[in-house]
Amino acid sequence: MESTLIVIGGILLGCLLGLSWFAGSDAPYVPTKMSRIRKVLKMANLKKGDIFYELGSGDGRVIIEAAKMGAKAYGIEQSWIRVLLSRWKSRKLASYMSGGNVQFVHGDIFKFLPSTGKHLRGETSVTLPVWSLDKPLDDTPGASETPEVDIRKADLVFIFLLPKGIEKLEPLLKRNLKKGSKVITQTFHFKNWKPYKKILITDKTNPNTRLSKDGKLEGDFWIYKIN
Repeated sequence: MESTLIVIGGILLGCLLGLSWFAGSDAPYVPTKMSRIRKVLKMANLKKGDIFYELGSGDGRVIIEAAKMGAKAYGIEQSWIRVLLSRWKSRKLASYMSGGNVQFVHGDIFKFLPSTGKHLRGETSVTLPVWSLDKPLDDTPGASETPEVDIRKADLVFIFLLPKGIEKLEPLLKRNLKKGSKVITQTFHFKNWKPYKKILITDKTNPNTRLSKDGKLEGDFWIYKIN
């Protein structure tokens, strides 16, 4: 009887972990190849001190690379297991962050971009108890340990979602992002925005993975600018 309960408990735990890992029908877990991340961030002219967001941050690899380049980087992810993994990875790499900071938030990306242009609490920003790499983004004396998550301050936003998620985000980002900010989409792109750069990153050691029946490639990136 006891062994049966242990087996059942193990199965239930496995199911729970599996459901969390693959949480979010708009952003399945398809990791971006590391060789492409830094290239596309450089092509988007990410600079030290820029505020960077990834909507659907997966295992945190893009956020960590942005922080290595000196950005203040926020990852919003629906799977709490991926958030924990991201935090663990970024803690291990703390000494390589080049002055950048990392924040990972567990939550639904669409709740940070409501259709009214207002955030979850009040009309300016969302303040959540999120984990910080080693200090809050605001490192002035007495700064809060719960930094504001306000995507309207973003200089660059990175998105790797399925077409359904891209379609939902397109008008929300248009309303919420500041003038001059940039957006990178990977593989699946906005229908009504005109990119100023289209980039196909590939190399012999990391050939492009085909992600759809119509030939969408994993190394295909478009960069847009909000006017």
